[in-house]
Amino acid sequence: MIGIDLGTTNSLVAIFENGVPRILANELGEELTPSAVAIAEDGTVLVGRAAKDRLIIDPNAGVMMFKRDMGTAREYFFGGKSWNPVTCSALILQEMKRVAEMHLGNTIERAVITVPAYFHDQQRQATIEAANIAGLKVERIINEPTAAALAYGYRNPNEEKKILVFDLGGGTFDVTLLEIFEGVIEVKASAGESRLGGEDYTDTLCSFLEKKYQWQPAAEQRGAWRQRVEIVKRQLARQLSTRVLLHKEMVEVTRADLIESTKLLTSRIRPVLARCLQDSQTHVSELHDVLLVGGASRMQLVHELIFELLKCQPQQKIDPDRVVAMGACIQAALCASDDAVDDLVLTDVCPHTLGIEITKAYSQNNVEPGFFCPIIDRNTTIPVSRSKPFSTIHPEQDMIKVQVFQGEARLTKENQKIGEIVVRNLKSPSGKNQLSQIEVRFSYDMNGILEVDVTNIETGKVSSLVIEQRPGVLTKAQLREALDRMRPLKMHPRDLLPNRARLERANRLFAELIGPTREQLSYMIDQFENALRSQDSQLIKQQTAVLDTFLRDFFPLEREMEQTDGEND
Repeated sequence: MIGIDLGTTNSLVAIFENGVPRILANELGEELTPSAVAIAEDGTVLVGRAAKDRLIIDPNAGVMMFKRDMGTAREYFFGGKSWNPVTCSALILQEMKRVAEMHLGNTIERAVITVPAYFHDQQRQATIEAANIAGLKVERIINEPTAAALAYGYRNPNEEKKILVFDLGGGTFDVTLLEIFEGVIEVKASAGESRLGGEDYTDTLCSFLEKKYQWQPAAEQRGAWRQRVEIVKRQLARQLSTRVLLHKEMVEVTRADLIESTKLLTSRIRPVLARCLQDSQTHVSELHDVLLVGGASRMQLVHELIFELLKCQPQQKIDPDRVVAMGACIQAALCASDDAVDDLVLTDVCPHTLGIEITKAYSQNNVEPGFFCPIIDRNTTIPVSRSKPFSTIHPEQDMIKVQVFQGEARLTKENQKIGEIVVRNLKSPSGKNQLSQIEVRFSYDMNGILEVDVTNIETGKVSSLVIEQRPGVLTKAQLREALDRMRPLKMHPRDLLPNRARLERANRLFAELIGPTREQLSYMIDQFENALRSQDSQLIKQQTAVLDTFLRDFFPLEREMEQTDGEND
């Protein structure tokens, strides 16, 4: 099983061999293969370095950066035919497969592939479709920052740290906050933009210089001109100024020019960082390291921004261009149950909020559909199961269409629809003139399987829908096994035996107390019950600790008896 970093600018393939992740080079000795597809003058399809060189000579002969268009209906026309992002990505994945087979001497059929953390479901589906065209079965789609953290955690298994992975690649930007302890890598939160990266900095610097010197390259010159500016951008990561051939003269370009011309791009980094820290409830003072990922993270302006916002120097302990591919092959080793990663545990989060569309009734004659009601919030640790109650709008209503969406917008038209389920026969059979009640439960796991259960509260009948991130990859038996593993999660926290016992003990103590102490306990019980209703594991944990401390203080004799029983046992 191979690990593939399918990048916007470059792609890499890696294997896990004898306990060590290893990047595989192509025949040119290059580990980074440009994510480019082009057609040669004789009609031959070019992939990788040859395609990129061809595009410098003739920018209309092919395409790069098609990863940004994954999950869309975008089409490109070159070589006398139409192409789309999936077919172009399939050619890159096929090349990665070929390079691996060249090294290993046998056929490769399975892969772990990385995607930006903020890729939505359609983009992930498109990536899986491209892999299938390339002849690869996708064992796992893993977020790029998570893969980077996996490579870091594998090298430093005994560290206990909070790490922020700052991933600025050629075309996408992600940040992920993780906690590493005793071989466990726990993702706390992710945020990002799927259309912000180093290529944007190159394009913006091109436009700045063209405007400053009032020059516009001819169509046939644009590829070569852009390549020269790309080199300038990289040089400015190491030095304060350099020179570039613009038309027929050499002009000076400074780091200050790069910073000034791209300040609007850089400003888009700030809110993403803030959202990740906010979602993970982490203060900058709690961070131990900032791990840089992606070639564009080498820019000095990025280092300065990170130090300004996070008050710590970013680290490049593993090559930013290669760390994601290394993490991908470590994930492949985990999927294959390799003994070398036996002590490594990875937890992830749901990257987008999952919910349903609801209709708001402002009055009997004023109803408005199209509102998004979240059920599982983004950055919730998975696997997870959450439920919410809903009702029909009218007593005579006999059917509900439960439409499932992912996204963060208040209106569903701005989010991604990923499925729907129709529930019928809701009208009360007893003839009661009342609204029908349903409960919608979402259960989501590491395989990207979302199970939607809609329960008719009056009859108890359950209608279910299973949405797979990788349809057809799991066999029926594997899918059934995955759903069985999620079944224990579906029990509401208030129904779990420890929580029921805790409430019974609290209610018993309430009956014994009087005055302010009783009011204090009443408040704690309310907070605990609210936490159970929220189904937020972190909040439940906090309120459990508060209530348990209070109960232990008022049941000292029973605590002593429990300790004595333990000693006797």
